[in-house]
Amino acid sequence: MTAALAVSTAACAGDEAADSGSGTQQSSPSATALTPETLSTITQYTGVPAGKATGQPIKIGFINADSQELTIATDEAIRAVNDQLGGVKGRPIQLVKCVAGSPEQAQQCAQTFVSDAGTVAVLQGTIDADVTAFHTTLSPKLPVLGGLPLAVADAAAPNSYYLSSGQFGGIGAVTYAKDYAKARKVAILSPAGSPANELAIATLQQALQAVGIKVTIARFPLDATDMTAAINQSEAASADLLIPAVGIPQHCVVLSNSLQKLAVYTPVLTFAGCLGADVRKTLGDYPRWNYLGFSVSAEASSSDDLTAWQVRAFNEWFKPMENRSVTRNGAVQMFQTVLTLVKILSAIPGDGITPASAGNAMKKFKGPVFLGVPTLTFGGVPNMPAIGSLASRVYVYLGNDGWRDTTGGKWLEPPVLNLGRQGQQGQGQQGQGQQGQSPGQNQSQSPGQTR
Repeated sequence: MTAALAVSTAACAGDEAADSGSGTQQSSPSATALTPETLSTITQYTGVPAGKATGQPIKIGFINADSQELTIATDEAIRAVNDQLGGVKGRPIQLVKCVAGSPEQAQQCAQTFVSDAGTVAVLQGTIDADVTAFHTTLSPKLPVLGGLPLAVADAAAPNSYYLSSGQFGGIGAVTYAKDYAKARKVAILSPAGSPANELAIATLQQALQAVGIKVTIARFPLDATDMTAAINQSEAASADLLIPAVGIPQHCVVLSNSLQKLAVYTPVLTFAGCLGADVRKTLGDYPRWNYLGFSVSAEASSSDDLTAWQVRAFNEWFKPMENRSVTRNGAVQMFQTVLTLVKILSAIPGDGITPASAGNAMKKFKGPVFLGVPTLTFGGVPNMPAIGSLASRVYVYLGNDGWRDTTGGKWLEPPVLNLGRQGQQGQGQQGQGQQGQSPGQNQSQSPGQTR
């Protein structure tokens, strides 16, 4: 699916908490001390005893767009690991950050990382640019670990590993429509004028029709201030489910207002891009829709004890960031990525943590992901070796910060369909989806996605 159909985790402009370019992590006060229960929950996952990390640092690159959210979350996750969670087998992580807002900058960041003989791996946040050259430069030298792939170049990279399917798991909406909404007719709304978006919508339409669901599609202008015509054209009022491909605040607000004006109460399934502060500020609250995503919700209850403990641990760590322009969605993405990195590197025998051993360990990592999918199989999705799982989750917003797990603790696998068309070339957040087969995971437990 395109970025319009993806979980949008990129924040707005950066602030003083984010570096303006390459450099090592800046020193700052230690994070709030975590409780013994939280320390136990996290170290049980990473396999590293709690305590302050000492000794020779392990150098890790970090690339992100010029935004404050993921940088703050990554800094705080690294700080907690180094100060309280034992580092990587007792060694602290030295984070070397690089900002990329263009393909050229992304490639320059990659060149900076590979030119430093001490760097063993790279963490990837969100890059709003073509990452083809970035991966081409890195893949022979350094492995990449990321939470959310946005481009086809991410999914196809031979030495990169992503802990969720990102935009490529959006086809899980078909499973939700069929098995949970019991839909016979689905209405789809999409912004007009994007070839990549058209491919994604065509893929979704074919997948829905392949499982016997009737589909009606309508498009609205990118600068739409009212979606009445598109809603009516889509026949949303008579559909069993409405799937709007909206991912920017303007479209989310306009859609919500237009549905209310028309008194259309068809259940909505959309993506977490509508869960930003701008949407809430304009509407007074988030729309009471179903949201598809790819990690555990830190705001909905879980019947699974282990997951419930992980949610408690995350929320305790996250609390100091509540007033720092960091959403739980972005924080979960980077928290789970950092902890997974620690778990993977700490399992490498002896002291020989090198780019080669790190990449090999990432490729063989089967999960689970902290606050994420229970199993991963890298190389299991055709044409997308960097994607370890296509599973997704759905949560419904009840209003007043209340959430309910719509899928009852189950992960959604996309249907195994031969749609006869794989994804085409895409760039940055304009990358489009590919229809690939599931890697054959059995993911019947553990909860779902973050805001």
